[in-house]
Amino acid sequence: MLLNNALLLVLLILAVAAGWTLGRSGLRMDLAGRAQLPSQYYRGFNFLLDGEEEGAVDAFTEALAVNEETLDTHIALGSVLRKRGEVDRAIRIHQNLLKRPQLSAVQLHQSHLELARDFIAAGLYDRAEQLLVDLAAQSSEFSATAQRHLLDVYEAQRDWSAAVAIAEELIALAESEGQSAAGHGQPAQQLRGHYLCEQAENAHGFGDYKAAKSFYEQALRDQPQELRALMGLVRCALKDTDRPSAMKYFSRVMESNRRCTPEILGLLRDVCSAEPYSDVYLSSLQRYYSQQSSPLLALALAEELSRQKGNEAASLFLRSTLDQYPSASVAASLALNALESQDSQPERDVLDELIRNDHGYQCDHCGFTVKTRHWRCPGCRHWDSLHYRGGALEQLNGG
Repeated sequence: MLLNNALLLVLLILAVAAGWTLGRSGLRMDLAGRAQLPSQYYRGFNFLLDGEEEGAVDAFTEALAVNEETLDTHIALGSVLRKRGEVDRAIRIHQNLLKRPQLSAVQLHQSHLELARDFIAAGLYDRAEQLLVDLAAQSSEFSATAQRHLLDVYEAQRDWSAAVAIAEELIALAESEGQSAAGHGQPAQQLRGHYLCEQAENAHGFGDYKAAKSFYEQALRDQPQELRALMGLVRCALKDTDRPSAMKYFSRVMESNRRCTPEILGLLRDVCSAEPYSDVYLSSLQRYYSQQSSPLLALALAEELSRQKGNEAASLFLRSTLDQYPSASVAASLALNALESQDSQPERDVLDELIRNDHGYQCDHCGFTVKTRHWRCPGCRHWDSLHYRGGALEQLNGG
C-alpha cells in the first residue's frame, strides 16, 4: 500500500514537472496558433485517472525531458519501481538517463549508482559489480556508497575475501577523514569481523583449524569482545584438545557482557566435559552467574546443584535468587520441585514444558523471529541483530 501511494505521488510529480518543463521550453502550436501540449502528456493524465499506473509511467516519462532539473524525478520514479519489484522498468529508466549527454558528471555517476542498485535487485551481480567498481574509482562523491553496495554484491556471492578487502578500504577511508566507519549501514569494523568469521567457519568445515583460528583472531583486531569470534576460538581449541585455551577464550565470552544463550551454555558444557574434574562445570556456572544473573544460568546452575548436591541445595539456591532477581521461570522451577506425588503428574508436565519452552531469537532491527541463532538476520540481512528472547515464562512476565 505504501509503495502504491509512493508511485502515485511520483506520477503526480512527473505530471507537474512535465507541464512545467514544457511550459518553460515553449509549447507546440496547432494550425490555429493555439498552444498545444504533446499528446503523451494527455495520455499520461488519462492513464492516471483510469488507475492504469504502468501506462501513466511510460507516458509521463516520454513527455518529461531529461535534464538537470528533472533528473531527481526520473530517479525517484525508478527507485519506487525497483522497490515494487518492477526491476526491468527501473533498469530501462536509469539506462535511458545514461544516454543523455547534457547531464553533468555527478548526475551521470548518480544514474550509474541507481542502475547498479537495479542490477543488485535483479540478481545481476556481475553487472552491478563492474558498475560499482568503476564508480568507486571515478567518483569521490559516490565512492563510499558504491563500496557499501559492493559489500551487498560480495555478501550475496559469498565472496568473503573480497568483502573483507572492501570493508578494510572503508575503515581506512573513515580513519583518514577522522570519521566513523558506519556510513550508511553497520560499522565497517563489525562487517569485517563477520566476513572473517565466515572465512573461519569455511576453513573449520574443511578441517583447517589453524587457518580458522587465524581468521577468528583477525576478527578480534578491531572488536576484542566479538562474541562470534570468541566462540569460534573456543571450538578451535576444543578440536586441538587444548582445554586451557578453550577455558581462557570462554572466560572472555563470559566477560563480553553478551546475554547467555542456550548455544553459549552448550559450549560451556563442551569445554567442561573435556576437563578431568567433575566439579568444573558447577564452578564455571557459579562464576558465570556471578557476572550475569540470568534465569537461563540460574536454572542451569540449579540443575547441576541438584545433580551433585541434591534437590534441597538446588531449591535453596533458587529461593535465594528470587529476592534479588524475580523470575517467573525460576519460581515455576521451585513449584515443579515441590510437586512430588503421582497425583501431580499433569501439573509437572505443564510446568516443565513452560520452563523448557524456548522462544528463540528476535531481530532488533526488523522483528524477524527464529528458533536458533543466525549471525545474519534472514529477514533484513543485518549482522548480529538477532538476540535471545528467553523462555516462554520470561516473555509472559515481560522479561
